[in-house]
Amino acid sequence: MPVPRSPDIEPLLIRYVESWVEKLAAGDWDGAMSLVEAPNHYGIRWSSADLRQTLVEYGHGREPKVIAPQCLNQGLRVSVIAFDDGTGYAVDYALPLDGLLSDLTAQFEFYLSGSEYVATLHDVHVL
Repeated sequence: MPVPRSPDIEPLLIRYVESWVEKLAAGDWDGAMSLVEAPNHYGIRWSSADLRQTLVEYGHGREPKVIAPQCLNQGLRVSVIAFDDGTGYAVDYALPLDGLLSDLTAQFEFYLSGSEYVATLHDVHVL
């Protein structure tokens, strides 16, 4: 599901990542990972198992519950940064876990391919 090129691209990219988080919150891990359309620049394509293992490590042996962003009682932490060379954008999105905004951040990259942006999950780490 590539993101179409648009003069107002930032809200579209944020919405794309939010739909990924919403799928995780609903327990649709494979559906969420299907939104990751290409491997990152290290050649790694994250799987559901990779993401769940990262969550378990973050939770010190317990997998925290991903919640839908609209269920938070606080604002989101998200940033969109354009690549200097004009080839795409990076989106850092703090994951909502166990009812709170966490410091575990999903880092997406969107690369221009023709008239659309293709999504990659670059990394998930504490930011």
